[in-house]
Amino acid sequence: MQFLLCAVYVVFTISGVTFMKLGSMAENLKGFIVPIVNLRITGLSMVGYMCYGISFLLYTVIISKFELGYISPILSGVVQIVTLIVAFFVFKEQFSLNAGIGAAMIIAGVIIMNWKF
Repeated sequence: MQFLLCAVYVVFTISGVTFMKLGSMAENLKGFIVPIVNLRITGLSMVGYMCYGISFLLYTVIISKFELGYISPILSGVVQIVTLIVAFFVFKEQFSLNAGIGAAMIIAGVIIMNWKF
């Protein structure tokens, strides 16, 4: 059940950042702009903010159920790698050799940090 909670956290985190970016890029949607930072807020980006807020609440529950030094690096690594994948497929962003090497290093780092000798 705890690992299902982690999966739901990852889904809400990725959904949050994806909808925030989609909403801020959507010029055909009604919204408003926050003047000083030039941030476009639409209904789509509001969905992202809600998803990200839910993910924050889930994270507070998760860190109370796992060892912080164990779960935080794992979840951070998973979120980073899934974000890289979403950026490539949804936003057509570049996937460089450095990004691939970095993702491999994240995976290796999480494995090494949690290796039981």
